[in-house]
Amino acid sequence: MHWVLLANGPLTLSPVIRQVISTAERLIGVDGGSRHLRAMGMLPHLAVGDMDSISEELLQEYRQADVELHLHPPKKDATDLELALELALTRGASRISILGGTGGRLDHTLGNIFLLSRCLPAGIPACIMDQEQCVHLTDQSLTLSGAVGDTLSLLPATPEASGVSLTGLEYPLQDATLTFGTSWGMSNVFVETQATVTLRSGRLFVFHLFRS
Repeated sequence: MHWVLLANGPLTLSPVIRQVISTAERLIGVDGGSRHLRAMGMLPHLAVGDMDSISEELLQEYRQADVELHLHPPKKDATDLELALELALTRGASRISILGGTGGRLDHTLGNIFLLSRCLPAGIPACIMDQEQCVHLTDQSLTLSGAVGDTLSLLPATPEASGVSLTGLEYPLQDATLTFGTSWGMSNVFVETQATVTLRSGRLFVFHLFRS
């Protein structure tokens, strides 16, 4: 089941974002992220957070529409997005897409990207994306569909990512080792409509930047 989580960061409702939302089997409005759905005339299936970034009017609208509410106090040990992600995981999500989790404060963006690690132990495909890019965290083979001319960058999320091989890209790699803190994996280019990343050990952040 595909769960789409809408966080409160900047988000342009581009065709690619609307397409992702249209494939959702469950939509979670993460606190003020519900505003993105409201702009499309849609209601979430669930709303999660302390609701300090949502109007009382919209909250009342959710109550009247029987939207499932998961309300939390402002002082807590996890962000609203982490709480929403944990809810999706416990409810049987088989795929998770996070929208509105990039841009704005850099600490929030990095923290949100690092939350992808919560999905790895269960083997659940997850990404965080906006209208310009999609970010994955992987410890196994990953195949991405894109357009010729799209950009792909790799950043190790562990001290080393070894056995890294790439296909479908302008600069192929074969059994390479990428180390944390280097930029060797940056700015590769799709030469086919599919690109594959494989690795033997470690973890990689995979950034897929859409051609403008």
